[in-house]
Amino acid sequence: MKSKLNNFLDKDRKLRSWPAKRSNQRIVLEYLSTNFMEGVEYTEAEINEIIKENHTFNDHCFLRRELVENRLLGRTGDGSRYWKLPLPADREFS
Repeated sequence: MKSKLNNFLDKDRKLRSWPAKRSNQRIVLEYLSTNFMEGVEYTEAEINEIIKENHTFNDHCFLRRELVENRLLGRTGDGSRYWKLPLPADREFS
């Protein structure tokens, strides 16, 4: 999994491109989700800022939606609060 992930990261470990394959998209999103802490509630602005700091292709709105749709981030119906949902136990990105 780690070698696949490296294909989509730059030298600073920031996401540099969006994978075409769905399985690789999931790997990338799980990696991106590691930048959020469990048990913390975030505003949309805070989520956007963290995503912006961790990718280089300038589409934080797309990535935020993907994180929610893939159940890596939860959010309130009005989008005012977000939180990290737990990753499967077998995932490690260190």
